[in-house]
Amino acid sequence: MQAKRTVVLALMLVAALFGCERYERLGVVPPGLQTHYLIDLEYLLDHDAGFGTVSHLIVFNPGARVAQLDITAYFEDREPTTFRLSARPGTSTVWDHRKWPIDPGTRFALKVVSSEPVIAQVTMGWNNAANGGPLPPRPREAATSYLSIRDLATRWYVADGVVINAPRALWFRESEWAIVLNPDDRPAHVDMSLFYRWLTRSHPIEVPPRRVRAVPMNDLVVRANLHYGVRFASDVPVAVQWRRTVNWYDSPELMAYWSIPAMSLTPADDARITP
Repeated sequence: MQAKRTVVLALMLVAALFGCERYERLGVVPPGLQTHYLIDLEYLLDHDAGFGTVSHLIVFNPGARVAQLDITAYFEDREPTTFRLSARPGTSTVWDHRKWPIDPGTRFALKVVSSEPVIAQVTMGWNNAANGGPLPPRPREAATSYLSIRDLATRWYVADGVVINAPRALWFRESEWAIVLNPDDRPAHVDMSLFYRWLTRSHPIEVPPRRVRAVPMNDLVVRANLHYGVRFASDVPVAVQWRRTVNWYDSPELMAYWSIPAMSLTPADDARITP
C-alpha cells in the first residue's frame, strides 16, 4: 500500500511539473524596483498580559538570481541600524523582526535596497501569544498588511481620516496615527493640514533627521466624529503612512487595525502646485 501511494504521489508530481512553467521563462522581473520604504512596523511583547505583535517582511524575488538586501532600520529615539538579508530567486521569502537587531517595545521603519528588482511587503500580526513568540500558543486575532512605498516625496495625501469616540452611542472607538519617516540628514518640517467640510486646521510636525515619528491624531482632530482629508507638505522628501485601530470601548483590547501608505505626488505634479 505504501509503495502504491508513493508511485501515485510521484505521478502527481510529474503531472504538476509538466503543467508548470519555469519562472526564468516568465519574464516577470519588474525593472527599477530596488528601493523600498516600509515605515509602520512595531515589536511589542508583554509577558504579563500575554500579548505581542510581530512584524514580518516579505520579499518576492521573481528573477533568477539571489537578491542581496541592504536594510536600514529607523527608530523614533535613536540612530538607525543596518543589516543584510538574502531573498531566494523565483519565490517569496519571509522574515520576522525577532531575528533582526530590534529591541522589544520598539516602533520602527525599514528602507530596503536590493541588488535585484523585487516586491516588498510587510504583514503585522497580533494575538495573545505574541504571534508565535515565546508565550503559550493561542489563536491569531487579526493582521494588517501593506506594500512598500517606492519613492520619497514632499507632498502626501490621505482621504479617509476619522477619529470615533462616542461612548454614549457606540461600544467601540477608533484612533488614528500619522507615521512619517525622514531618512534625510536634515530635519523635516511638515505641515499637516486637516480638511473638514467647513474648515481647515494645520498642525506643524518636525521629524528629526534619520527618524520615524508616529503622530497620534486623537488630540488634534475636531472632536465631533467627523471625516476629514489630510495633506502633508514637507520641506524635505519623506514617506507617510496612515494607521487606524479599533478598540473595545474603555479597554486596551484590539478588535482590528490597519495601516496603508498615503498617496504621494510625483515631482512633476508637485512643481505645478503652490504651497
